[in-house]
Amino acid sequence: MTDNNPVTESSRDDQAHQAPSRSLTRAQFCELENMSLSTFHKLKRAGNGPAETHFPGMTFARITPEARREWHARMEEWRKSGAAKLEQQRRIDVARAAGKKAIESPLHVSKRQKAAAAANAEATKKPARRAKAEA
Repeated sequence: MTDNNPVTESSRDDQAHQAPSRSLTRAQFCELENMSLSTFHKLKRAGNGPAETHFPGMTFARITPEARREWHARMEEWRKSGAAKLEQQRRIDVARAAGKKAIESPLHVSKRQKAAAAANAEATKKPARRAKAEA
């Protein structure tokens, strides 16, 4: 018999954050951490991914519960560090500079309507009639 109670977002979150007692594949880890596999690989390339256990003669890797806990502790430590705050400020500054540069562009969305209206007015403008020269 099935339970007719709907699954709420909070119950999903509770289930997702429970530490499993078994090792996880990369896809399972990503699902639990709510991240894409490409983000996982970016973290690994940067040296910030969880430790993986590789089995001899096998091509897959597993992430143990201990490795997941250690990864969480490392990420929390990094979030509290000064480097994280500097990185956050750097990203804000880059976004502001990009926004200013975009606004200056003639292709910016705020200038498209004005340019289109000006072009439309120019296209519908009737040429001025010349007065006949008196002979």
